Amino acid sequence: MNDLNSSYFNSLNSLAGDNPLTKLALSYFEEKGIPDKKQEDYKYTNMQRFVPETFSLAKNDRKDFTKLLQELGELPSPYRIVFGNGDYLKELSALPDFISIETSDETSLNADNSMDAFSAMNLIGLKKSVAIKIQKGKSTPLINIVHLHDLQASETIISRVAVEAQELSQSTFLEIFYAPGEQNSFSNTLCSLTLEKGAHLTHIKAPLSGENHAHVGKVTSTLERDANLTDLTFSVTGKLNRNNIEVFCNGEGSHASVNGLYTGRSNQHHDSFCHIHHRAAHTTSTQLFKGILDDESHGVFTGKIIIHRDAQQVDSSQLNKNLLLSQKAHVDTRPQIEVYADDVKCGHGATVGQINEEEVFYLESRGIPKDQAQKILCHAFTQEVIDTCQNKEAAAWLSKQLFDHFEKYALEKLELQNK
Repeated sequence: MNDLNSSYFNSLNSLAGDNPLTKLALSYFEEKGIPDKKQEDYKYTNMQRFVPETFSLAKNDRKDFTKLLQELGELPSPYRIVFGNGDYLKELSALPDFISIETSDETSLNADNSMDAFSAMNLIGLKKSVAIKIQKGKSTPLINIVHLHDLQASETIISRVAVEAQELSQSTFLEIFYAPGEQNSFSNTLCSLTLEKGAHLTHIKAPLSGENHAHVGKVTSTLERDANLTDLTFSVTGKLNRNNIEVFCNGEGSHASVNGLYTGRSNQHHDSFCHIHHRAAHTTSTQLFKGILDDESHGVFTGKIIIHRDAQQVDSSQLNKNLLLSQKAHVDTRPQIEVYADDVKCGHGATVGQINEEEVFYLESRGIPKDQAQKILCHAFTQEVIDTCQNKEAAAWLSKQLFDHFEKYALEKLELQNK
């Protein structure tokens, strides 16, 4: 165990207490440690480069979170669930009556949530878990889950939210992680989604953080019979975003649409790691992940479809497309399929390329200047993913964030290059 892992282990050991589950998590962390490139799941991302040198939990007794909420700007709907440094802030939240919030000091782990070093760290460092429940048969408007992070240098924030969509309910959540500032800091988050029979749930994740903030987050989804999940991960800011996505199609007729958009400039690093498990027959899934990378940024996509034994007549597809705007930008992509059934339909693919000059020429021939043609093609490339959220207000908000944090910088460079 190197010095970094020893430091983290000692800090986590002081927090673990006597709970058998946290003790189990601590032993796992001791065995695996903070991942480096020797671990297959982190082959292209050495996490030891990104985490703070010491483990120090952020204090929950600070500051005016009202001001942070105002800084975030206008949200796409008036309904919100607000957290400040991991604590549920009822006074800043506004919810429909048929959604309930429960907080608990009990440490728990979803049976389908496989352990890794960061979920072990999350389990040990978590102070309160929060459960959000949508009542049976109810249909909700768009609801914002806003995590406000007021972090000092080298601090870590840990948070966990569980969403339970009861039978035949329909809901849409936009989960925002807002960690402004230039300090070196770290967030470790977990969101579990449970979709009961016939439930429809859309979950959109959008980390918005300062240039020296590293974010590792996991979203675990469990789908029962005829449940329908739409999941979108949106990564455009920060020093690092590592998004772990795990989906379990446990009931016949369930469907998962799992999508992601990552854009990089400067030396940003975005890593999307997605596993979809088909455990029941007649289940379907689609994956669409796109990356657009500039400067010396690095994108990583690992997507795996696992079709378990006896899960017959599964239909699953996966596609990763990447657009490089700079010769120094880099992407690693690994689409994968594991099939243990014999009556399935699966497809996967990946592309890496630059702006298509034939398409630019076509637009120029219609009277559009070259720089405008390039901007149109870049925006169209990203908009396809944003539109998968199927909510106009959320899509418009995401498009604004994309422009503010990426497009206005990257596309200005394209314009200068053309002069």
